[in-house]
Formats: sequence, structure tokens, C-alpha cells
Amino acid sequence: MTQDQPPTEQQPPRPPQYRVPRGLYYLVAGIMAMWVFVTFFFRNPYTQAVSNDYYDKHPYDETSVWVLVLVIIPMIGLAAFLSWTRRKKSG
Repeated sequence: MTQDQPPTEQQPPRPPQYRVPRGLYYLVAGIMAMWVFVTFFFRNPYTQAVSNDYYDKHPYDETSVWVLVLVIIPMIGLAAFLSWTRRKKSG
């Protein structure tokens, strides 16, 4: 407020309130649960450390890792982006 303008009773506008949708919490919880499952049960690093045979025989080959990195993870990102833009347009 400068010296030229008289004071007003009007309150400044409130910043917009951002709410995280409940589905996003479920999605993150599901991703974390899958991460724990893959790390400790499917891949099981403790058994690999004892047996020393992880690099000789493991449950997935290099192709499945590249499919995960180049296809599945970008598709998750695309789905999140499309969901965000759809939600932004509707409300």
C-alpha cells in the first residue's frame, strides 16, 4: 500500500487451496507395496547375497528391464499427466 491510496477494508485474496486426491494416496501406497514385494520377496537380495548366483540366473532378463524402463514407467507418467490435465479442465 502506498501513501497515495487510502486504506480499504477489503481483505487480500486467499491463495488457492490444493487438495491431493484420495486416489493418488492409494496409487502411491500400491507402488510402495509393489516395491517392497519386488525387493524383498521376488528378488530377495538376502538369498542372492548368500548364494552368489544372482548374475548367473535371475528371475527376469535384460529385455524385461528395458521394457520396464522404456515402456511401463513412461506410460505411468503419461497416465498421471493425462489424469492431471483432465482434472484441471473439469474443475
